[in-house]
Amino acid sequence: MTEQSARHSVQQGGASGEEFRFRARERLRCSEDYQRVKRTARRFRTTHFGVNVAFNDVGYHRLGLVVQKRFFDAVRRNRIKRCLREWFRCHKQEIPPPGRDIVIIARSGAERLKTAEIALELFDAVISRLGNDRNG
Repeated sequence: MTEQSARHSVQQGGASGEEFRFRARERLRCSEDYQRVKRTARRFRTTHFGVNVAFNDVGYHRLGLVVQKRFFDAVRRNRIKRCLREWFRCHKQEIPPPGRDIVIIARSGAERLKTAEIALELFDAVISRLGNDRNG
């Protein structure tokens, strides 16, 4: 996926399809879920993110975000989380089934990325690797 196609896919995310919504049920909420993903997940690292992916029993993908206060002020944390949620919303149908829990941990430097750069980095880290491997 090129940067231009990543940018295009983010811009196309405004489509009014039901599959492009980010529902409350698609969020990891409780600490037990985060701990389970941490224990059982397959881990990927990119320059600006750590990604943990584990199978779940609910049949659809869920997203959890970790953006630490020690690296970013509130404005930057919220922007990073908005961009990550937008990436998930636009690309969740490209993640191969069955349902998976995905926890993305922002690293220092993530606040400088544009939305399209985040999309490109996460596409390479998550979708392309999971598409080639059915183990997690």
